[in-house]
Amino acid sequence: MRAWTTRLALTAALVLPSAFGAGAEEASAPPAADESASEAGPTAPIETIVVTATRTETRLDDVTTSISVVDEDEIAEQQALRVLDVLRDVPGVDLVQTGSRGSNTQIFIRGADADQTLVLVDGQELNSVTLGTFDFSGFTTDNVERVEVLRGTGGTLYGSQAVGGVVNIITKRGRGRPSVSVTGEGGNGATGRGSIASSGQIGALGYSLAGSYFDTQGFQPENDDYRNGTASVRLDYDVYEQATARLLFRYVNSEIGLVNNNNYLAAPDPNARQNDEIAVVKGEWEQALLPELDLRLSTGYTYADQHFDDPPDAAETTLTRSDIPTGLLTGELQANHYWRETAITTVGLEVDNRTADVASVLIDPAFEIRDEFDESRYNVAGYVQEQLRFLDGALIGVGGVRVDGNEEYGTEVSPAGSLGYRLPVVPVRLKAGYAEGFRAPTFNELFYPDFGNPDLEAETSREWNVGVVVSAPEDRATLEITFFDRDTDNLIEGEVQDDGTFLAVNRGDVHVRGLEVAPAAVVWREPRITVGASYTHLETVSDEPLLRRPKDRGGVNLNVAGRDLFRPRTRYDLNVNLLAVGDRLDVDPSAGFTTQDNPAYAKLDIAAAYTLEGVLARSGDLTFFVKVENVLDEDYEEALGFDAPPVNFLAGIRAAF
Repeated sequence: MRAWTTRLALTAALVLPSAFGAGAEEASAPPAADESASEAGPTAPIETIVVTATRTETRLDDVTTSISVVDEDEIAEQQALRVLDVLRDVPGVDLVQTGSRGSNTQIFIRGADADQTLVLVDGQELNSVTLGTFDFSGFTTDNVERVEVLRGTGGTLYGSQAVGGVVNIITKRGRGRPSVSVTGEGGNGATGRGSIASSGQIGALGYSLAGSYFDTQGFQPENDDYRNGTASVRLDYDVYEQATARLLFRYVNSEIGLVNNNNYLAAPDPNARQNDEIAVVKGEWEQALLPELDLRLSTGYTYADQHFDDPPDAAETTLTRSDIPTGLLTGELQANHYWRETAITTVGLEVDNRTADVASVLIDPAFEIRDEFDESRYNVAGYVQEQLRFLDGALIGVGGVRVDGNEEYGTEVSPAGSLGYRLPVVPVRLKAGYAEGFRAPTFNELFYPDFGNPDLEAETSREWNVGVVVSAPEDRATLEITFFDRDTDNLIEGEVQDDGTFLAVNRGDVHVRGLEVAPAAVVWREPRITVGASYTHLETVSDEPLLRRPKDRGGVNLNVAGRDLFRPRTRYDLNVNLLAVGDRLDVDPSAGFTTQDNPAYAKLDIAAAYTLEGVLARSGDLTFFVKVENVLDEDYEEALGFDAPPVNFLAGIRAAF
């Protein structure tokens, strides 16, 4: 009996993160995205460009689906070190961090499970091959130009796991005179960070690179430390006027003490450790074959390796170790044809191969359990999309279909269609769309010992949404309101069996609907005062409750930016961010994994920066900055059983040449 109980705990620790989020669960080519402003909201110019919504460069005002853009300026205003810090302000998005900085952090978009959101960096997938989720805790903002969030099903263009949406993290392209910046900062919890970045254009080569190292002892008395080393490189070489070769690389190595690993025993864990290594490399070739035809060819590889080690301690007698190396090899060919001012036809072919070699062992004085599997799976997909413009671009229609052929689960067809109409005279845009998506079972759900089920069917979804975007004159203010409704069938969850083990099963469907509201305004021109807000209301129509997803959540962001404060040739910036999250159901590990209500909380963050212009060599700038998180020292848990960090701060200095 003890062996089965211990196996149950081990299985839960290794495979439940994926199941835990379930319910209890003008048509000519636009300007290049890299040459356009990348800011969103009321100050966004009409030439703001996104690529995730249609896989082509599309003006933000012309997008017929729901998409949010977090640009480089917004990242800097919030002094955000991690991508997750800025995603919290996006409507329809929830992030849940299981403890201190560096702890596992999952994303939920429009109520979808964490393994139903596809996460990309420069178009290359990051989701775990074994779990299906992506842990945002270690992805920093180093070398990040913008983050595009497609809210809603994106299965037609992106295939499996895009049920809830797509998060595409896009790195910077080097331009202009080469520059260098060096940053050092520190704060409470014995926290320190150093970083260096450089970018620019040298002849036909544009480059951007960045590296950082972060270290903290955390806020718990023991085993709460975390370190992160990140390196990022992007090279764009214009082979000739109509062709560009591109190389993208990112590497992350992190280690964390898992003080909460024994929280189901109501005891801290003094020695559980986890090390994660992620390497992403991608090569691209883009070429305009004809004035009306361009081609993109790419190949990429995502490597991840996770090590877990938990020796015996006062609360447990077992030794647990696991090693999980995985790989994802991808190839893609995409062609875009532009016909006059009326249509863009996109045709694409994708292939990928996933591999996982999982080995875990649990050793007790009385027994030993080894769980292993070594699997691979390939997928071939083709997609076609048509973008049509009528009435001088006032009416835009987008439709497409994708066919995926998978080695394990067969063929899936994912259609989608959407419309956008700009009303005459008044600055109002109407949008409506329908899309289908699916999620293939992960390797853990298929093969993990005493959990995997090879008879699983793919999850499938149907989603529709309608929205309106209202703009004030000169874009002084905007208001976006969106209604959505999504029904997901064949939801995969872990179900306890008679022998005490979990088994992945298709349990049924989850039906959710909701409302997203996102107002923003320029309150004052000089100093520039902007206010943005978001509110999301989520309703579960089916009987299955949604864990860790509140019915109501929202936030307000105030930013004040100006010049010449105290002395000439200076810049200053003050950012105040308030996040409010309502009650939500969760599973309490300290109460026998029973379902409990997690109380609402509000968190206030403040960031400020002051820059002296031209005081360094080569007319370089010197910036002093500070960020204080959880200013009011709120005592809360984003996930039950995992204390969130108390008030913490970082202050530093940056030299840019």
